[in-house]
Amino acid sequence: MKISLVVLTAGKMMGKEIPLTAAEFRIGKDPSCQLKPASGVSDKHCAFLVKQGKLFLVDLGSSEGTFVNDNKISAEFELKPKDKVKVGPLLFEVKIEAPAPAAKPAVAAPAAKPAVAAPAAKPEEKVEPKKSSGEGDDDLDDLLFDDDDKAPSGTKPSWKDAIPEAAAQKDAGGAGATSEGGAKPEEKPKPTANTSDAAAALLSKFRPKK
Repeated sequence: MKISLVVLTAGKMMGKEIPLTAAEFRIGKDPSCQLKPASGVSDKHCAFLVKQGKLFLVDLGSSEGTFVNDNKISAEFELKPKDKVKVGPLLFEVKIEAPAPAAKPAVAAPAAKPAVAAPAAKPEEKVEPKKSSGEGDDDLDDLLFDDDDKAPSGTKPSWKDAIPEAAAQKDAGGAGATSEGGAKPEEKPKPTANTSDAAAALLSKFRPKK
């Protein structure tokens, strides 16, 4: 709270503010007083008291008296803003300023959430085409036959060429047996031709005899 007395007396001091910084501010000619006018006041004329955030005025037994709003006071008197106080030839106006309200602390804005990166797209897996069952036949032919094992037509033989022949030879060897009564035994299912046997038969067929 800021308290001051505004001088209303005509003269060079008119309009000047006298701050009341002490808990007791006295006016008079006595050296102990805070404000000492040259004349027109008693040695200890009056005192302004600040108590519990309020301002009071008390006369100290002056011969001329102390007035508030043209009324002489006889005891401690509570002052309000704009009150007029007359001390001898001096006239003052009471000015009381309430303390400014404390500024509220600024509320910090919530921190922005970090952007979540989208998951990286998985690279497309390349699907290799499956090799057909026929691929690799030429490699097998190169492994079984060399350039000398050429057919009369000039082409290199293939292991596939021996499969029917080898299968036919095996069928001929097992087809002649019959039972004593003339009845043919029950034929067993023919095994699938072995590619290695067929390749060996074809190799022996085309390789020249030494």
